[in-house]
Amino acid sequence: MDISKILEYQKQDSEIIKLERKLYASEDKKIYQDMVNVVKNAQNRSTALDNEAKTLFDEYKTLEKAYNENQKSCGAVLNTKLEKVSDEDLNNVSKSVSNLMDNINILEKKLVYMAERVNAILSEFDSTKKKYAQAKQKYTEHKEKYDKLVETLTPQIEEKKKELKKLEKDIDANILAKYKQKRADKVYPVFVPLNDKSCGGCMMELPSASLMIIKDKGYLECEHCHRIIYIG
Repeated sequence: MDISKILEYQKQDSEIIKLERKLYASEDKKIYQDMVNVVKNAQNRSTALDNEAKTLFDEYKTLEKAYNENQKSCGAVLNTKLEKVSDEDLNNVSKSVSNLMDNINILEKKLVYMAERVNAILSEFDSTKKKYAQAKQKYTEHKEKYDKLVETLTPQIEEKKKELKKLEKDIDANILAKYKQKRADKVYPVFVPLNDKSCGGCMMELPSASLMIIKDKGYLECEHCHRIIYIG
């Protein structure tokens, strides 16, 4: 089997793989993709904080109203002319004042907590906004760098693919089909030389029977890594 053409094909193909790996492994690509998630998370958190702030504001207004009403009721009770009140009514007034004061104390604590929570939300919102701005800036910066890399390497990849296409017409169809199948199965390089008595891919030593087949046919599929071993 004449494999000189397929070896040339593989050489050109390896150049494409190298270029594609540059794109795939680009640090700029990784960073800008990470920033997409950071921006999205910041947007989601900002929305959640905004909704929580609105809910707290509504609850605060309700509590504030209840607090004012309790204070007003307490003031009205305290302004009652006690000399005209019976002992039983006086006892009821005392209980009312005590209950109202308890309510006021509870409401005061809730109002203080809610004010603290609102301040915490505002602080986190400001922090989230900064993260969003920083992430968006990094996204833009690294996306532009990656786009330039794509702009530079894509024409090179396309040109080499054209060269591969030209080579295909001079390669045996069965060999080419086998190559493409191996390539699709992530077996690469597909063709490797016999290295003394070992596979040039996985470096596993071949049994004598396999060596005889290679010498006879000129090639053999490695039973370990499934690359095609040839005599160089």
